[in-house]
Amino acid sequence: MQTNQKPTYIDTLDPDIFTYIRYGDYADRYPAHTAQEFPQEVYDELRTASAALFAVFCKAAKVFQQAPDSFARAMDMPEELLPYLRIPNAFHLPTWLARFDFVLDEKGHIRMVEINADTPCFIIESFYANSAAAAYFGRQDPNAEALLQLRSFLARIHDRLCAPVADLRTRALMRRTFLFSCFDDYPEDLATTRFLMRLMQEGAEHGDIRFRSFYEMEIDTKGLPLADNAYASALYRLHPMEILIDERTQDGEPLGQMFLDLYKEGKFALMNPPEAIILQNKSFMALVYALAQTEQFFSAEECALIRRWLAPSYFEDDFASLADGTYIRKEIWGREGRSVSLVEKRGGRAAKVLEKQPDNADDIICRESRAAMYQDFIRQPRFVHTVDSGTTEGCLTLSCFMLFDRPSAVGARFSPEEIAGTEAYFVPLVISQK
Repeated sequence: MQTNQKPTYIDTLDPDIFTYIRYGDYADRYPAHTAQEFPQEVYDELRTASAALFAVFCKAAKVFQQAPDSFARAMDMPEELLPYLRIPNAFHLPTWLARFDFVLDEKGHIRMVEINADTPCFIIESFYANSAAAAYFGRQDPNAEALLQLRSFLARIHDRLCAPVADLRTRALMRRTFLFSCFDDYPEDLATTRFLMRLMQEGAEHGDIRFRSFYEMEIDTKGLPLADNAYASALYRLHPMEILIDERTQDGEPLGQMFLDLYKEGKFALMNPPEAIILQNKSFMALVYALAQTEQFFSAEECALIRRWLAPSYFEDDFASLADGTYIRKEIWGREGRSVSLVEKRGGRAAKVLEKQPDNADDIICRESRAAMYQDFIRQPRFVHTVDSGTTEGCLTLSCFMLFDRPSAVGARFSPEEIAGTEAYFVPLVISQK
């Protein structure tokens, strides 16, 4: 396979920021050579849809939190997480940093198919690389203000959780530590964590902002101890909550529960808070869609926007009553396209017609699911882009980040397959020229 050696915007990307341009043993580099253009109206709708859906998701999250634990168990929520899902947090939102994913249907309408509310990645691509590509191509960048928004967002979090406290006795500022952490042997997680950390350092005056690998993380009765006898006041953790809760010490003690007990006692704050897992649970989309169908919980306007933008989503127990058609089956805790299959229902009988087999499936960290949910299969238009190995055809996944309740950067991934996974390429977005 011959690699295209012509200069591209990829050569302008800082490899100290975008450390995974060449990823694993893939023949092609991760970024595509070409950009995807859409009219400004498409980006406006992505942001409008994301803000509107975020509001209804937060409203539905309160239903989940007020329901008995049996409801959470029915949605395959880990039993050990239940005591930590109703703790008020500093910003009174179930997630602070989230990413909505959309696909286009055959008419060009956007339909939301996923939300990553717990540990969203694709941040460097959307907030940094997209702008670098737009500048290289001399095109308008739909994310022109996004990096400033992200820096301001992180500064606000720091100021609320870790602003220095004045010691009147010594007339000095007592700094409180904001700790960033991930498993540092996973390149994308490490790059994302350090990118966010640097932005917070730029925006937070007098901040004590540090990195520590999850491999080196310690806990004691006071919280998260640091090397200089200080303790972290807040922690950004790029590690899925549904995985963290099951982790144990070398002696077999329930490390995840001990960690969250300290959080519950107020020893430190967490970004994202534990209740982000409510929205992360794939059945939550089915809950939102079901509530919209009753037309009793949401307003008429909210029901209309859910039907307009959220791909019809169903609980596994309701699949038997659905009409014949093509559906996507997603396991509750699947990630990166793992455990996703296409199911054809005809004459009341269902047959699996395709199962997603993502590359390096064994390397995808996700919890084993005991349940699944279904969505209508959205047939998508095809696009053409150039990658290292040449020109190829595929489908786009469009993303929009939420910073608290505000929509921000948009991004795109391009996959030769209609169900995107780890094989997808990053494609920059630009605004169509009139």
